[in-house]
Amino acid sequence: MSVETLPTAADGRPQARPNPMYDPAPGLVRPDRPGPVPDPEVFCGWAGETVAALDPTTEADPVGILVNLLSAAGAAIGPGPFMWIGNDRHPALIWALTIGGTSLGRKGAATNTVRRLLKAAVPDFIASNTRSGLSSGEGLIDMVRDGDGDKDPGVTDKRLWVIESEYGVTMARGRREGSSLSGILRQAWNGEDLGVMNRDALHATAPHIAVIGHISSRELRAKMQDAEMAGGTYNRFLAIAVWRNLLLPDAPGASDELIDNLASAWRTVITDARRLGEVQLTPEAAQLWRDEIYLALCGDEGDEGPIAEFTARAAPYAKRAAMVYALTDHTDRIAETHLRAAWALVRYARASAAHVLGAMANGTGDPDLDKLAAAVKTAGDGGLTGDEVYRLFKRRNAAYRSDLTARLCELPGFAAVQVPGDGRHRTVYLFAPPG
Repeated sequence: MSVETLPTAADGRPQARPNPMYDPAPGLVRPDRPGPVPDPEVFCGWAGETVAALDPTTEADPVGILVNLLSAAGAAIGPGPFMWIGNDRHPALIWALTIGGTSLGRKGAATNTVRRLLKAAVPDFIASNTRSGLSSGEGLIDMVRDGDGDKDPGVTDKRLWVIESEYGVTMARGRREGSSLSGILRQAWNGEDLGVMNRDALHATAPHIAVIGHISSRELRAKMQDAEMAGGTYNRFLAIAVWRNLLLPDAPGASDELIDNLASAWRTVITDARRLGEVQLTPEAAQLWRDEIYLALCGDEGDEGPIAEFTARAAPYAKRAAMVYALTDHTDRIAETHLRAAWALVRYARASAAHVLGAMANGTGDPDLDKLAAAVKTAGDGGLTGDEVYRLFKRRNAAYRSDLTARLCELPGFAAVQVPGDGRHRTVYLFAPPG
């Protein structure tokens, strides 16, 4: 056998790709992370630069700050920009559940970091268009209701960023008999007009509502019900697992100067993006979508269970997230970098859902990666060939399989080696327990 095909560190293990937001660094104390780590590609463009600038000032998880920023920015930008996905008109709305321990997750710290920034950038939006306390579908409609003649002028600005710091309570309210909350939330994610058939005939035209929820892993598992998952409420949310990323006993927070500098740029970005209309892919991004991302996100037709239910909207979410990345980069054209960032974010959401819902005990949080790792271990000393990898994931494309095997080789004990074949070398994937 020849040498391993991937570069190795001094201890002989395959080297992982640099991930500055999470890698050890001099002067930083990072707690152990018990679950998946986002791909560095998620920190793309101006949104990523903003997170990098704020990261040293807070213990919050960078991916938690990022998803709050994308959600809040999409809400503040409003209903002007949109994408056609088939015959569905998708607004720039990102909904997310940040999932972590009551204190160790630093969920509130991530939200408050973004809220402080946008309070400086768009103070009127934060003061008037940020709400909490979802209790009923009627209550949500009332926040963005249409007028009723002279008696009630209604709400003219239909933008809303809803922050629910106890999303378990919201879930419980949605399960009450006769509650319209889950159905109204599904309509709101779609950007549809909202209404209920009752005596008061509440109605809201063209609402633009984004939701950020905080919940612990234990509470999510306890409150999740199969009927709710099948109903499609929770696949409207990106599941984002978060942990404290730094130990900062004397954290001063971001300086006023840093906040003011970032806010000035964000004010311009949001103001200009509000004037835009249809957002489209560049030709290069469209090719990437067709050749690599779409088939990878569609998954196997036979996939079922809680993870498949929770991530059923992965494909449209990738385009939605890519749209917000592009808008925050001051453009109405989605480039390859925006699409790759969105793809990485959706992959992380899927891994988070798998980790939180316990689909793979002691696994990586990525069901496909766990499936491949188990197959390599089962193959024994002879290893798993590239042809066998193809048969395992034949419904995935070559780029997806290549990324999957590369990530496998980043795990302790796994390696790709070249062995002689019929006239040429072939790649075999092996496992040797570390130590």
